[in-house]
Formats: sequence, structure tokens, C-alpha cells
Amino acid sequence: MSQSRSFEKAARRIKTLTQKPDDATLLRLYSLYKQAKKGDVQGQLPIAEGMVAAAKWKAWKKRAGMSSDEAMSSYIELVEEECMSGDSGAEPSSAAPSSGSANGFGNGVAELSGEALGEDILNESGRISDWHRKTVLISGASRGIGKAIAMRFAQAGANLVLLGRTLDSGEGPDDIPGTLNESKAEVEALGGTALCVATDVRDDIALNHAVEAAVKRFGGIDAVVCNAGALFIASFEQTPMKRYDLVHQVNVRATFALCQAALPALRASDMGRILVLAPPISLEPKWLDGTLAYTLSKYGMSMIVLGLSAELAADGIAINAMWPATTIDTAAVRLNKALGGDEMARRSRKPKICADSAFEILSRPTEHSGNFHTDESSLRQIGITDFSEYAVEPGLTLQSDFYL
Repeated sequence: MSQSRSFEKAARRIKTLTQKPDDATLLRLYSLYKQAKKGDVQGQLPIAEGMVAAAKWKAWKKRAGMSSDEAMSSYIELVEEECMSGDSGAEPSSAAPSSGSANGFGNGVAELSGEALGEDILNESGRISDWHRKTVLISGASRGIGKAIAMRFAQAGANLVLLGRTLDSGEGPDDIPGTLNESKAEVEALGGTALCVATDVRDDIALNHAVEAAVKRFGGIDAVVCNAGALFIASFEQTPMKRYDLVHQVNVRATFALCQAALPALRASDMGRILVLAPPISLEPKWLDGTLAYTLSKYGMSMIVLGLSAELAADGIAINAMWPATTIDTAAVRLNKALGGDEMARRSRKPKICADSAFEILSRPTEHSGNFHTDESSLRQIGITDFSEYAVEPGLTLQSDFYL
């Protein structure tokens, strides 16, 4: 049989596997196939088409200079390997992301075990069992994950201080739904009490005002959720400095400034806690390739978690990080073509999983500090293993979040 016929047979055969290869193998297969059929990749990195398209383009580009025969041969060998060792006959699961594990992050950063610890965690001394009338300040609370976290604490009867730029409809971008007053109405419908403070987190004076307003209204602050963020995905060469400045101002600088502004109130509380929406840090270049400005800003938030967990330990203030294990259905995903738009949203989970995770992590004793969790791993630790209720479209294969 000629090599070209063997190649086409291998291409058909790989589609018959009952267990989908992992993402790294899929990229290898894609890049070898394209190199064999098309030769060297042409054009520029397709940032606007999304992270998946960009990853495929990069994988293909690494094959530059490989002949069609070489690519066919490597492709056939890889398919043989997958058919020999990867096809167990098991159906692929859509209940968990395709990378990572229950016991830690996919990039090797350690965290508390994701195995069920149930009663041990739920009965720990110092755990908050009643959030009634305790005060939680949340940045970026007008929509998405921040709003979902507010709803979860509202169900527990907490006081919510909601920070965001859009107080009422008509004040923000026309294409992005969600306002602080809409969040407040939903909080109060669930039994919580809410204070809205229109705040640009890049403004130190505004952040101090928000903290002062919270203390004046509720007598203090017991927990802070640093959720507000700015997203910009582009290669180093295609990143204007104004975009670099934006993601650093909204992500790392605002997190630093909000924690600093809230510190006196958290010290005055007997249960001070901080949760930062930040990923685990890995020094593998692949996590920065093509997203350098954004990743630097998110890793800066992660460094704040590590630094403050040590610096504030003597004050009895806990600070931890949480990051979604899969993509989350938010306006950022639906409206940002670089993140996949509506199709990516279909393969995502609802913000509620982040809210349930945030509630669990912030309820833990203050000795629990300096940890990096995924939303899924923190819930596994209390015995939750069925995540189907969180899927936007149950049954579809979920998209693992970036950095995992």
C-alpha cells in the first residue's frame, strides 16, 4: 500500500476511536495532517478566531520545513500509537475537563487534594456556618461570576457590597448586559441586603470610598472577593501598550489596592477573608505564549495571594485563589470572538459553580490560606462529584479553561 493511501486510512481510523485523544495529541495530529496536505503554514497568528484556532496555528507552524512524506509518516505512526494504547472502548466523559485531575492542576501546581474530605472540612473548628448579616464586598458584581457569587451569599442572608462601573442601564456599553442595581434587586429577592457603589477599580479614591461606604452602612467588612478583571488576548507583537496598561491596572493593581483599602476593616473583623479570582502559577512558557500581557497581570494577582497569605497570617486574615476548571458562560466569552463566542459558551459551565466554590472556600477557617483551587476541586473536597447541573448544555464535551 502506498504511503498516501496509508495516510488517508490513518486519517479515517483515528475518527473511529471511542476515547478522544488528549488535547496535546490532537494538536500533534492536526499539525502533521496539515503539514502533509498543505505544507508550511501561511499568514499570521489568527488571534481573532479564538484560542483554539491560535493553538492549532502555532502547532502547525512548528512543523515548518517538514516534507509532506515526513509528515505523513509521523502522522501514521502517531495514529498507530493511539489505536494501540489509547482506545479502551470507554466513552469520553463530558462531566469533567479534558485536562487536569481531581487531585491538582493540570500544569503541576500543587494545591489541596481534590479527593473527598467531606466531614473533616465541613466540621473544622473556625469554619463559618452562618453568614447571616456578615458583610461580603465583591468587585465586578454587576454580571457574570461576581454577580453569581453575590447571589450565593444572598441565599445565606449576608450583607453584600456590590462594586462595578455600571449602576443603571444605559450607563455602560450597550452590548454588555447587567447593572449593579439589577444585581441588588436579585440579592434582596433572595433574602440578602445589598449596597451598590459605582466604582472604577483603577481609582484608589473610589476604592477607599467604597470601603468607607460599606463600613458606614454595615459596620464592617468580613470578606472581600477580588473578581473584577480586564481581558485582552493577543500576541506580544500585537499588544498596544494601552492594552497592557489596562489589564495590569484592572487585574493586578486593582487587586492590590482593594485588599489594601479593605485591610483595616478586615483586621477589625474576627473572620477576615479574601478570595482572588486568579490562576495557579506555572513557569512553563506555553502558559505565556501568545497571551503575555494578560498572563502577567493574572500571575500578578496570584503572587498577591502568596504574599498576603504570609504577611497577613499574624492578623488572622486568610487569602486564597480560585480559578474555573472549565470555561464559564459569561458575557466575556459570548461577546469576545477570541474566546470562542456562543459556541464556546455552549461547552462551558454556568457561573453558579464558581459561586458555590467561592462560598465553600470563604467558609473555611482562616488557617486555610495561600491555597490555589479550581472551582471543581474545592467542591470535590466536600464530596461533590456530579457537576452535570452546572453545564450550559449537558452532554457536550466541556472546554478546559486556560492555564489548566
